Amino acid sequence: MAKHIATGVPTQVAHPWQATARTAVAYLLAAIAFLAAALPILQEVMGDYLPESWVAWLTAAVAFLVALATLITRLMALAKAQGFLAKIGLGTGVEKEPLPTEVVIASDGTIE
Repeated sequence: MAKHIATGVPTQVAHPWQATARTAVAYLLAAIAFLAAALPILQEVMGDYLPESWVAWLTAAVAFLVALATLITRLMALAKAQGFLAKIGLGTGVEKEPLPTEVVIASDGTIE
C-alpha cells in the first residue's frame, strides 16, 4: 500500500521539487510570452538606439528572473520557511483543516 502524508503537511513541504518545477514552468511560459510580445515592439520603437546585443541581454535578464523566482519558491518550500510564513499570515492553512472521517493515521504519521 502506498504511504501518504497526513493532512497538515503542506504539499510544498511534502514535495518541494514539484512545487519548484511548477513555478519554473509557470514563470518560463510567462517569460516566453513576454519576450514574444515585447521583442518586436522594442525592435520597432527602439531598434535604432539599442546596441545589437540588446536581445541577448534582455533574454538573459528574463532568464535570470525565472531562475530567481524558482530559487525563491524552493526556499519557501522549506519547513522552516512554512513556519515563518504561517506566523506572518501567509501560511497555507492546511494544518487547520480537519481530516476526513474515513482516514486512519498510522503511528508514523502516514495515512493508511
